[in-house]
Amino acid sequence: MQIPRTFAVLAVLLAAVAAWLAAATPDMTKVQVMTGEMAPATMPASGRLPQRPPAGADWRPLDQRVLAGWRDPYWLRWRSTAPAAADDAGRALRLSLRGASRLYWNGQPLAGNGLVGRTAAQEQPGRIDIVRVLPPSAAGGTDELLVLASSLHQNLPLHSADAFAIVAPAELLYRDVMRPWLIAAFATGALATACLYFLAVQRGRPRKPGARSLLALCAVGLALPMIEAWRPLLGYAYPWHGQRLLMLLALHTAAAALLPAYLARRFGVAVPAGVRIVYLSALVALAAFLPGFDTRSAAVLLLSLLASAGLLLRVRDAQEERGPILALLLAGSAALAFAPGAFLDGPYFLLLAVLMGFLLLRHAAHLRALDRHNASLREERAQLSLQLLQRGIHPHWLMNTLTCLQELIEQAPPRASRLVESLAEQFDRLRDSSTRQSVPLEDELALCRSHLDIVGLASDQRIALEVDADDTRLSLPPGILHAQIENALTHAGAGACAQRPFRLRVHRLRDRWIVELRSACGSAPHRGRGTGTRYIEASLASAYPNGWRFDQGIDGADWCGRIELTCAS
Repeated sequence: MQIPRTFAVLAVLLAAVAAWLAAATPDMTKVQVMTGEMAPATMPASGRLPQRPPAGADWRPLDQRVLAGWRDPYWLRWRSTAPAAADDAGRALRLSLRGASRLYWNGQPLAGNGLVGRTAAQEQPGRIDIVRVLPPSAAGGTDELLVLASSLHQNLPLHSADAFAIVAPAELLYRDVMRPWLIAAFATGALATACLYFLAVQRGRPRKPGARSLLALCAVGLALPMIEAWRPLLGYAYPWHGQRLLMLLALHTAAAALLPAYLARRFGVAVPAGVRIVYLSALVALAAFLPGFDTRSAAVLLLSLLASAGLLLRVRDAQEERGPILALLLAGSAALAFAPGAFLDGPYFLLLAVLMGFLLLRHAAHLRALDRHNASLREERAQLSLQLLQRGIHPHWLMNTLTCLQELIEQAPPRASRLVESLAEQFDRLRDSSTRQSVPLEDELALCRSHLDIVGLASDQRIALEVDADDTRLSLPPGILHAQIENALTHAGAGACAQRPFRLRVHRLRDRWIVELRSACGSAPHRGRGTGTRYIEASLASAYPNGWRFDQGIDGADWCGRIELTCAS
């Protein structure tokens, strides 16, 4: 299934990107990109703003980096390189400029954009993108757009002004700008649906490794297209442009941190703390010190995709999931390396949507498979619990105990009374434990002690249970210590256990609980794979999926059962 699934996710990604490019690429035969110039504007101290630049204006070719630093009023001039056609009705102008502006088309004023001012208090910021329907041009003449602008509210330094003017049919500028975002909206809806499905599957279940990182990454994936589409679909005043770029950079950096974090948790790849610190420091350095927001975003995302691919190469199992994810990561890395600007404008979001959709669906499938496995474990545990309960009230054991009780009634009434009390307590605790998924350690110890008390009274020898515990608030599946003690009594015998008391040690080692029970070794064969052991393993697997370990065997003169449990926090 690995290869077909890999081709399937790549096919979905390529289809989405191809649809995006087809919708986003305009018919360049209908688009006229104008050539720009710029010049500082000389303003009178008061009075009306000039409508034309002076004859001796210092015109120079439009330099986007230099223009990004201009704040005071300045002139811009765009000219067409080809004569106007005889039939140019229905043409429109799109001007992108971070400033307030006055526009003149072939000397005729167009609707302005904000209010140009000599000071920030006088300026009313204009929108960053505007579209104006153009009047007909004189046949055979060249078109000229003259702009008086000011950018006094642009407080965030930017690497480039990205100012341009194009002329195209009005329908192309008004209608076609919407088409690629229909694909983005479809991808957003698919991602949101996958996220809701994952939340529905996750609801009521114990938290799985990486679930929070995955949901956080999903939130980033949903926020990205909204921030990206804010400019083309809704527009905004130009001072918001810097804030929008900062939000995009923050989302890209968050995605770059969350993606490898999730993959490491999901596939259980251990990453040393030093490596994580170096990686996060590198992300922060790239986001803070590289020139230009696009360059910064491309760098942090490329580093994230390569780091995630490196993590996956260390995974030795989960081939069905590793192959498709690795293929998507490498495809994204190649696209970012060769066309970072074009990739960031839309295909990156599509890659993230396909990747997130795949991860969410696979995570949900993993939860369903785990549910089926846990249901099987619960059924097995219930059967084993019944067998243990039956063994606890086995007729032979009961007959021996009652015979012993009869003798004690005649010879030692106080011991007989104590035996009856212990039997009642034992049956009551067995009944209570059989209905619960977990019990406090103290309750489990009480069950073990009552059982040892019964055996000790019946054999007229005391069997001790010594406990060394850091914290007795630990909860355990019921009966797992009781089953070990029963096994020890069965295989080593009450006499050996009376001479060598049971010793239980419970302590915490970093993120794990260690529960170690030592008993007399005994000499009976086949100890270790009976009903008791299978009950212990099934109970631990059901209560601590992927977070337990049980080992037992001879350790010196002892029989040692060691349980390791992963702490929840």
